[in-house]
Amino acid sequence: MRLAFFVVPFLLVFALPVLALYPDPPFAEVSAHNLALAPAFDDSYDPSIAVNGTMGMDFYGTDIYWVPIHKHVDLQLINASARILTMEPSVGESISASASPVLLFAWGSNATPLPTRDWEGDDCAEYQNGSSVSRSALVTFSFGNASESVSAVNNTVLIPDSILAAMANTTGTDVFQVRLNATFNFTYTIDDRRPSHDEGCAQHLANYSSSISAMDERNWTVEGNRTLFFLVAPVLGEQWFRNNHFDTVLFSNSRIYAGNISADSNQAKNFRLYEFNITNDSQGVWHIEAVPAQGLSEGIAGYSAYNTPVPLAPDNFTYGYVYELNYSYEGLGGHALEDDVSGLFSRSVFSREILSRMLSYSGNVSETGGPADPSVTRKSAAFSPDSMNTVTLSLGLAGLLLIVLLMRRLVTIK
Repeated sequence: MRLAFFVVPFLLVFALPVLALYPDPPFAEVSAHNLALAPAFDDSYDPSIAVNGTMGMDFYGTDIYWVPIHKHVDLQLINASARILTMEPSVGESISASASPVLLFAWGSNATPLPTRDWEGDDCAEYQNGSSVSRSALVTFSFGNASESVSAVNNTVLIPDSILAAMANTTGTDVFQVRLNATFNFTYTIDDRRPSHDEGCAQHLANYSSSISAMDERNWTVEGNRTLFFLVAPVLGEQWFRNNHFDTVLFSNSRIYAGNISADSNQAKNFRLYEFNITNDSQGVWHIEAVPAQGLSEGIAGYSAYNTPVPLAPDNFTYGYVYELNYSYEGLGGHALEDDVSGLFSRSVFSREILSRMLSYSGNVSETGGPADPSVTRKSAAFSPDSMNTVTLSLGLAGLLLIVLLMRRLVTIK
């Protein structure tokens, strides 16, 4: 058996770990938790990542001589934030097109009230009557040469079908990019009070508007559900019963985390590369992270590389991962063996009928001394002791001749 060589590790999210380990990715629990939080993130302002903007305002009045006064001010009043939170479902920084993942992001704004003040110095203080903000988001999804932008009305966004179709041909290591551009339009209604002959200070309402944009960007690796198995040993499906092997190579565009081998419908071998943990980030969002399994990976080796198994396969598809699965067993006769592996977003099964046979002597006596059974014993050519001696003698003379020739060559070189 071979010890495992782990493929490229999953990226870790800074988070407080939940101690429970799961044998399979807990997609249902994590997605339910995160999507339940979505409404709270739909108007969630985060000052730690906020973009700050300026609101320009013009105030008018008259001085004590009724001469017009005008003052323009630019005030740092408007703030907004936008952050990509996660894709559901995902494992670490990996997603799959077949899972139809949903983007979840948080966005929010803050409009600082205008201080009550006599801005232009006409003895009539200005007040803020109200403020409002409208917003829009443009999410751009890119994979390979495909790109499409989606106008978002809330903070959960489906990946467009054109991008999902492109992602279906992933090698398993290709990058999917998401860009979020959120625009916030602020409007302030200001009572620009002005001196009046009749009222002292008269009301004059004015609207002032300004916009700011908040952006974020994240990348994920796209894994697929395409696999391709090859039988390595026994290459012809038949082997000597004293050296039984069921060795296979798996080409995959998804990282595998566990599997088992069955012999004649009975489970014979288990292996595991990863277990799974749920982590909780600073926003309260849960993430699935892979944890390397300890001491459970004997008999499997994995490699991350671009592999196109041509001409072994009818297509030219490139796989991002290759795994060698090696298994030794005891037994004589026909056996039905099966590899059953679980990928992050896929499951694959490979089965094969394998025949284990004994050698025979003269085609009628098995190597264990019993009568040769054609179903479990290989035939052999008949021979006699005399022919054996002749063959042995011939091989001895040939060996002696080779030694003489070699000695002559060494003498010539010197």
